[in-house]
Amino acid sequence: MAFAETNTPAARAARNVPSNPNPLCRDFTPKPAPSEFWCANCRWNEPMHADENARAAIAVELAHLAAVDVPTP
Repeated sequence: MAFAETNTPAARAARNVPSNPNPLCRDFTPKPAPSEFWCANCRWNEPMHADENARAAIAVELAHLAAVDVPTP
């Protein structure tokens, strides 16, 4: 896969799913200042809320993450 394909907003969003395993909500609610760029509900940033490609990529990665069998210690 070329760099251009892996550097799309959707690809970058999908790479962040392990750090933020929350579905992207539909109603952006800003966190209090100085973190108002981030949503208080889902912890994704404001621009992603308007990007259906990012929403779909996050959903796919969340499904993949849920399907991965993580061994318990």
